[in-house]
Amino acid sequence: MKVLIVAPMVPRAQGSGAIPILLYAELTGLRERGKVTLLSAVGDEPGEAEAAAELAAAGFDARIADRRVPGSARARWRRRARMASAWLRGRRPWRSIWFADPGIQRLLDEVSASADFDLVLVEDSAMAGYRLPAGVANALVEHEVLRPRPPAPPPADPRGWPRWALGELDWRRRPRFQRWAWNRFERVLVFTERDREAIAEMAPEVAQRVRVSPFGLTLPEPADPARVVPGNLLFVGNFTHQPNRDAARWLAAEIMPALRRADPAASLTIVGSSPPAAIRALAGPGIEVVADAPSVRPYIERAAVVAAPIRTGGGMRMKVLEAMATAKAVVTTPRGVEGFDCFAEEPPLRVAAEDPEAFAAAVAELLAAPAERAELAAAARAFAEAHYSPGAWAERLEALFRA
Repeated sequence: MKVLIVAPMVPRAQGSGAIPILLYAELTGLRERGKVTLLSAVGDEPGEAEAAAELAAAGFDARIADRRVPGSARARWRRRARMASAWLRGRRPWRSIWFADPGIQRLLDEVSASADFDLVLVEDSAMAGYRLPAGVANALVEHEVLRPRPPAPPPADPRGWPRWALGELDWRRRPRFQRWAWNRFERVLVFTERDREAIAEMAPEVAQRVRVSPFGLTLPEPADPARVVPGNLLFVGNFTHQPNRDAARWLAAEIMPALRRADPAASLTIVGSSPPAAIRALAGPGIEVVADAPSVRPYIERAAVVAAPIRTGGGMRMKVLEAMATAKAVVTTPRGVEGFDCFAEEPPLRVAAEDPEAFAAAVAELLAAPAERAELAAAARAFAEAHYSPGAWAERLEALFRA
């Protein structure tokens, strides 16, 4: 099968966010089963240009546009005017405009004229506005379904009101734009049952076209148990994502005090990219905040337990899958299990209620039981190997494509 993938970011085996990591697993797995061409763009984020070069060196058929901020002032102003004009026309949210690089459309037109594909796979509704090859089957992977929400309260400082108002206006566009995007595609793939149900509620006309397929990742080496620091709890997250900020605050402010009443030696390490001041301020006795670490691996090695106290947001949690694949015991909430509950066997996770005392008790129980913790960690690794390797994910995807 010949598949054309249109992606918002350059795939990377390791990165600061979930999307480049899962894209790399998808690209790797599908390439083992057929011919895959990738279209994406390099932005100004650290490591993106290097990731594109690594794909080329590894022999991937990757066509990469350049989305970086231009060097000349005139080119920068033209870019700003193009993006501002697109936003002011009133339908598309800023995220879609940011990723709608003209260079990707040029590449799409070029490959459409020179190659035949069985399917075009578009990653994320932010990429849904491109003109796709005519007469070719297509599918959209929706990474996170955004439900409408009530307006957020304005900030106390009036100087923040213009930014707040623009943000609220942009947010109101996002669910409407997603619905438009879903209707453009023959199939819409989501990672969790919750997201499938949300699409059925928001766009009933699309419901019959939605399929659930959890994502995968390139499996890391299992962590070395000899490097565990007793009593250490780890939280990992990209803090540009609001659900991660909520989870970190809840963990530090409410769960850790309850945990330390049960285990005074317990400690917490919060590791993530772009932590705002409110997250950095969580550091204190027994709590370490690590910003923009070059690698999360040393902190995963140290962790006795990985915590994912997720209360908000949709989609599937890369932080949970990475911990399981690294052979770590994970404590999470029912929302954190989504995307891992699609198979016959129960996912090897410790699931606690969205209550600080209950969550702390589940963590304390594992911290005090090394043998039980090791058994849960080994089962988590085996579960990831069976269902979330690039090959396992690609097999699921190909079955959906052929259908």
